[in-house]
Amino acid sequence: MKIRRFANSLITRLVLFGILVVVISAIARYKILVGFLEEDQAKVAAEQQSTIAGYLAQDIGYRIQERRHFLERLAAQVPPALLEDPAGLLEWIKERQELQPIFARGLFVANNDGLIVLDYPTISGRRALSLASYADYRMVMDGAVVISEPLISPASKEPILAMLAPLKDASGKVAGVLGASTELDAEGFLNHLQEARLGIAGSFLLVSPARRLVIASNDPALIFKPLPAGADGLLDSAVQGFRGHGIGPDADGVNEIKAFASVPGTSWFVEVRQPLAQALPTVQRMRALIARGGMIQGGVIFLLVVLAYFWFFRPLRLAAALADGMTRGEIPLSPLPVARRDEVGHLTMAFNGLLARLKLHQSELQHQAHHDVLTGLPNRVMLAERMGEALARASRLKSGIVLLFLDLDGFKPINDQLGHKAGDQVLQEVSRRLRHVARRSDTLARVGGDEFVLLATDLEAPLEHGARVLAEKCIKAVSEPLWLASAQFHLGVSIGIVLCDGNCDADSLLQAADKAMYHAKASGRGGYVIAPHGEGCGQSAVNAPAGTAGTNRPAGSAHS
Repeated sequence: MKIRRFANSLITRLVLFGILVVVISAIARYKILVGFLEEDQAKVAAEQQSTIAGYLAQDIGYRIQERRHFLERLAAQVPPALLEDPAGLLEWIKERQELQPIFARGLFVANNDGLIVLDYPTISGRRALSLASYADYRMVMDGAVVISEPLISPASKEPILAMLAPLKDASGKVAGVLGASTELDAEGFLNHLQEARLGIAGSFLLVSPARRLVIASNDPALIFKPLPAGADGLLDSAVQGFRGHGIGPDADGVNEIKAFASVPGTSWFVEVRQPLAQALPTVQRMRALIARGGMIQGGVIFLLVVLAYFWFFRPLRLAAALADGMTRGEIPLSPLPVARRDEVGHLTMAFNGLLARLKLHQSELQHQAHHDVLTGLPNRVMLAERMGEALARASRLKSGIVLLFLDLDGFKPINDQLGHKAGDQVLQEVSRRLRHVARRSDTLARVGGDEFVLLATDLEAPLEHGARVLAEKCIKAVSEPLWLASAQFHLGVSIGIVLCDGNCDADSLLQAADKAMYHAKASGRGGYVIAPHGEGCGQSAVNAPAGTAGTNRPAGSAHS
């Protein structure tokens, strides 16, 4: 009788039903959560690898474009008279190579026939090589600056990257070729790919799709080796133009997470790959954990369901609903109401604290994205925004703006002599001084190592007068003595100035100001040059305040 009553009891049925529900839910949870975890972690790992690939591609692109721009500027600076003076030209390129040796194998010059007639440093077998048979040579003779595909050097038999720029005579006609080359694994170029590691078995590849060739890799055995056709479907897709990430087998059938990113300024791409099992190490551990947890929790969950539902889950469900609404953007981000001071209340307060930290972190990220870390000045991103706003305002109000491009003179010797820490102190002090020169409506930005840009708006007419006054104040502020390591140092600054009536674009203004600044440096430094009206091209007039242009510098000044 008692057994029958126990069997027919509603409590017994509810307990049995609850146990059945717990068992079924535990099995379903095991299947669903493990599948979700594997998919979610694979997605996160793939996105991380895409980020890594994009960073590597941007870094490689920067290194290549840095060398291309350097070679292009160098070719433009070669005096036409030296094209008829081989000894003088050799001494000229020797001086530039020793001053800034970013090409590991140095510089060389070829004549109109494509024959290399001089080089520095001298490499056995390089002189008397002919470039005439290369398609790149014909492009350079037409006036283009060319980055060649990687090749095996005829002189050293090592994989190199060569760049070519036209040399023009006084009439503007191409009279020869200035070239430069560097080993692919040269220090400061692509050697970091060989040293990079991604976990235990991850790898990196830099690939030329045009030649189906591995240019660089952290596996030396793959460098300058052709890609096998058909062995890797995702890699073949990347050769055809696919960029992104995915999961697929390698040549040995092992599933890998792969990410591809294009290298800016080239046709190359970076591949980052990692075995799927290595990228998801927690999935197997999570399988066992979910199985054990399901069995342990099954005995106690049902007893707590009713109480948890009416007492515990009600405020939690309310908080979760509000948080979900914030996630979907249906309601603004705001603290959740704290119903009780129990665990749910603590969780809600912790969420509110996390929300506050998230807002603060977003504000910090926003600040970091628009400001230079060292000096606290606006960076290129904020400068571009301010220039856009200033140009729009100037166009609307028919007013003008002035852009000053400042490059410090004498900074490099201080940086080399006292180290980067002292160099940072110099940049911070210069930034402080220039802030005092800039007005509230002006934007002072740091755009490079020792380069600054001052954007001035709402200057009274004539603009040129205000620009001169502002430039002279900058020169005076920077030229004040600096005390570092109990010694006195002197800096100067060369300034390129561009005036605009609002009908300009930001890139043209920066290029014109940069060019004018280089004219200022070439004219003795410590002064300023106002670019001609328009795009800043053509001959510039040199202007310098008394005591700053070469004839009256303080004793002991350092010059870069």
